[in-house]
Formats: sequence, structure tokens, C-alpha cells
Amino acid sequence: MTDPFALPPETGSTTVTSERRRWTRESAGGLFAATAAFVVVQVLVFEPVSRLLPECAHRVTTLAGILVATLAHSLATRWLTRLPSSAPPK
Repeated sequence: MTDPFALPPETGSTTVTSERRRWTRESAGGLFAATAAFVVVQVLVFEPVSRLLPECAHRVTTLAGILVATLAHSLATRWLTRLPSSAPPK
């Protein structure tokens, strides 16, 4: 009988999976940019939207924040990958 909770057998190199899961400066910078953009949009957009569309102000503000956060994350990640490495030379 096979164990339904057993891990699948190892196939291929494990360095690829550990490289994908590593917390890098690109992912940290992208997360920071997305969070900052979301908060800034929430502050700037909520007041005008609450006057124009009072019944759906929270929904519109949240959707605008998510859209800007997604854009900021992709731009920051792309920009940070183009920077030279800060690791000391070997």
C-alpha cells in the first residue's frame, strides 16, 4: 500500500527549486514597491471616489490599488534585475 502523504520521488536537480524559492533583493524590492503603491493609491483615490461614487468607493479604490500595485511590482522587479550585483567579487 502506498502512503498518500509521501513526498514524490526526487527527479532532476534540486538547486533549481531552491533558486526559485530564495528571497532575493528583486522580490523584496518588488514587494516593497507594490505595498507602497497600494497604500499611496488608497490615500489619494478614496476621497475623490467617495464623493463621486459613494456606494462603491471601497471597491473602486481597492481595484485601483491592486492594479497600481501589480504594475509597480513588475516595474520594480524588472528594474532591480538590471542593476549590477552587490555581492563581493570572487
